[in-house]
Amino acid sequence: MKYSDHTNTFGKATRVTLNWIISLAAVTALAACDKRAELPVPAESQAAVNSSDLILHNAQILTVDNKFSIAQAVAIKDGRFTAVGTNDEILAKVGKSTRVVDLHGMTVIPGFNDTHSHAVQMGLNLPATIDISSVESIADIQQVVAERVQQSDAGAWIFSEGGWWEFMLSDERLPNRHDLDLVSPDNPVVLRGGHYFIVNSQALKQIGYDKNTQDPPGGEIWRDAEGEPTGFLLRAAHEPTHKYFPVLERDQQLEGISQAIKRVNSWGMTSLREAGGSKDQVQMLRELYDQGRLTVRFDWAYDVDPNTPQTEIDAVFQSLGPPGDHWGDGMFRADGLAELFLDGAEESGQLRGNYANRADYHGLRLVPQDQLNMFMAAAAKYGWRPGPHAVGDASIDQALEAFEYANSQQSILEKRWMIDHAILLQPDQYDRVKQLGLVINAQPRHLYIIGDKFIEFWGRPVAEGSYRLRDWLDNGLIVALGADRPVSPRSTPLMQITIAVTRKTGWGGVLGVGQEISREEAIRAATATGAYTSFEENVKGTVEAGKYADFVVLADDILTVPADTIKDIKVVATVLGGKTVYGSLP
Repeated sequence: MKYSDHTNTFGKATRVTLNWIISLAAVTALAACDKRAELPVPAESQAAVNSSDLILHNAQILTVDNKFSIAQAVAIKDGRFTAVGTNDEILAKVGKSTRVVDLHGMTVIPGFNDTHSHAVQMGLNLPATIDISSVESIADIQQVVAERVQQSDAGAWIFSEGGWWEFMLSDERLPNRHDLDLVSPDNPVVLRGGHYFIVNSQALKQIGYDKNTQDPPGGEIWRDAEGEPTGFLLRAAHEPTHKYFPVLERDQQLEGISQAIKRVNSWGMTSLREAGGSKDQVQMLRELYDQGRLTVRFDWAYDVDPNTPQTEIDAVFQSLGPPGDHWGDGMFRADGLAELFLDGAEESGQLRGNYANRADYHGLRLVPQDQLNMFMAAAAKYGWRPGPHAVGDASIDQALEAFEYANSQQSILEKRWMIDHAILLQPDQYDRVKQLGLVINAQPRHLYIIGDKFIEFWGRPVAEGSYRLRDWLDNGLIVALGADRPVSPRSTPLMQITIAVTRKTGWGGVLGVGQEISREEAIRAATATGAYTSFEENVKGTVEAGKYADFVVLADDILTVPADTIKDIKVVATVLGGKTVYGSLP
């Protein structure tokens, strides 16, 4: 026996084992039906193994294979794993030029595959924005804004980077225009939050908003008791500020994207799905690749407006070219459509019932049903893989209806379409999800940062049904994990795993008791299932011979540390295709 099968040390229930079998059977069956999953895997040759470039030994290697086996050592050649096994087995294959690394018992896992990221969007304006990702109070925000005002020309717009949320502030409220006016009376200020922007009075003046301005379709201008805008602009209401975004030179944009990629590498990410972008941004990734600066594999999703008129939709899809573009030996692929917003978030997710704090309010519906049906049918016709943003149960109903309509026109079975977030996916929707072979792309970090807002806006009974991970897996649904960074602040794959296995939040509560999943399930959802979503399960996502040598070295044992400290485990090294892209091997 080359390496041992993992035996649970945490009292894992039998249902978890059964769930692995159900989920793996579903994944295997779908992969067998779709030729895109049959990617070439090079045959292992003894000569290649004997001349390995790199051997790691004396480690705890969580392979995340079908049995969740644990190995001691691994051999790597030409950017691929060539053998996995015991120390003796692998060390016997050392060649004259092999680098041998003793990991002294550290844990190795497959590289994280984040299925919902905005890395490029995060990087594009990084050099020109203020960083408020570490603020802890409104006073902290005021200080950062004041410093930028001093460095800026009079009247220049000031934008923040995304990546913060209300839960981070000790004031227990969001800032308003008056808070920002105190430090920036003359410079327009825009703080970019999750699905909202917060602006000061000068910015409101520039975009022409006052107490007489009507809410735009798909957006809201929040107001005080006198009807004056508070500065909080929800969804479409903040779009008038977009034309003032700083326009950077191309080399600055490239540097910003490079910085963002370095960040995700530092979190252990080797692959990600960019949930929206343009052809020009793809070209920038290609430039970084040609310069040797692209150090994460991209599964790309193109921005296409689901409200595109029917008379124009064919031309829009045709302009994208055929789906499946790829280059760089697994560094880039594109057959996806960007996060298509069907509703908002905690303050505007589309619910079947009423909001708890707003009578007769059900959230925002951003795309009419007939329009969405047409759009999804066109996506099926042209072979593109959508992942609509659907938070509330009513929006999930809307997505499923559109998917079913598209399937009636042209089969989408085995195409691995997904629903992003699906926070309030209900039991009466499970069978429809399974019948279409959908992937649920979940971000449990949202529980940590805004679970208290789920309770405030939706009421506790509804909020307790958020991200029912345990139920989803037990019912055979395919679930992948994404961080939604920077919309979800301070979000890393290890944080996602922590919340998935504890359901603990940053606001002092536990939401969804009984919906915890095991560490093994969470690790699989953050690695192997991510590769499955992009038809790449045969080339990455696990530590197995023939697959890309993408892996993470962790300083502590992710299987035994206290569950709520998983998020704090140090990433020692991130390795992509056998090359270290973050940290260093011992």
